[in-house]
Amino acid sequence: MPIIYGLLAGITSGFGMGGGTILILCLTAFEGMEQHVAQATNLVFFLPASIAAIITNRKKYQVDKKLVGTIIFWGIVGAILRL
Repeated sequence: MPIIYGLLAGITSGFGMGGGTILILCLTAFEGMEQHVAQATNLVFFLPASIAAIITNRKKYQVDKKLVGTIIFWGIVGAILRL
């Protein structure tokens, strides 16, 4: 089942639809994992999946570099403020 979960989450991540939502649901509902453990597992899954999506979208010239820089900066600020 983890292979299926990974495939479903990866496919939806590739479409930019938030594969983590599916992965967290599968891990908590079907694997009995506690939500905070499932969320941490999703963060680790997210790194290679997002790198693959970045590479694919850059090859297709579908990345607005200026907008990405702004979003990254404020995303980091938000993550730090959350801590």
